[in-house]
Amino acid sequence: MLVSAIATFQAINAQHRAGMAMMQSNNAMLSSIRNVGAGETNFNALHQQDMKNETNSVKAQLMYQMASAWKKHAEAQLKRDIKNQGIDYKA
Repeated sequence: MLVSAIATFQAINAQHRAGMAMMQSNNAMLSSIRNVGAGETNFNALHQQDMKNETNSVKAQLMYQMASAWKKHAEAQLKRDIKNQGIDYKA
């Protein structure tokens, strides 16, 4: 039961880290747009940075979905453990 509770908290932590990574990726995208100059712009470098930011964003979204599934599984396991042992872990 303790292992299930720890896994649930680790899954929540993973969700928060993935959410923070999504925010950082979005900030990087907005910063690259904000820093584009009106003069000589290297569109190849801009494209490469955009692709990197998009890849990081998709990776963070995938990590969030995986953490959400992990949390759901850990919570279900914790409920089964509590039902089988009859102990309230919140006490």
